[in-house]
Amino acid sequence: MNLIQEKTRDVRFFTSLRDIEHWLCIHLEDYDWHVSDIEGGWNELNDPSWITGDALAAKIGEFDYQFSWAVISAFPKGTKPVLSDEPFADGNSTFWEGVPKVQMEGALFEIVCWDSSATLFIGLPEELATRVVNNAPGVRNLDEENRKRNR
Repeated sequence: MNLIQEKTRDVRFFTSLRDIEHWLCIHLEDYDWHVSDIEGGWNELNDPSWITGDALAAKIGEFDYQFSWAVISAFPKGTKPVLSDEPFADGNSTFWEGVPKVQMEGALFEIVCWDSSATLFIGLPEELATRVVNNAPGVRNLDEENRKRNR
């Protein structure tokens, strides 16, 4: 399922990984992560970068960095880094058409930071999508929004 969070004043900022972890009812440590197309965030993170869930959780525990742009892809813990075309957010029109798909093969889902003004949840399993809808303010079904927008 694909969701979008935007146009709400009920969040501290777009995209808070601390809040997302809470809304999804997950632990960042339970996944490995690939981060790409980074603008904002912390300086030591290379673009693109593979980061363990433990390292990501520790960094977000220090400070909840805001990314202006980024694609944060979740992988099963212990995934060996794979080479592929790098996922991107800035200029990616596929998010606004039909039913967007995760950009990296093997990714469980993506969190997309969109211009500091929205968070996209791409490819969420039903259980995680239900949690986000129930817990996060201002979340709507992105696929339905795309259908309305492209009529």
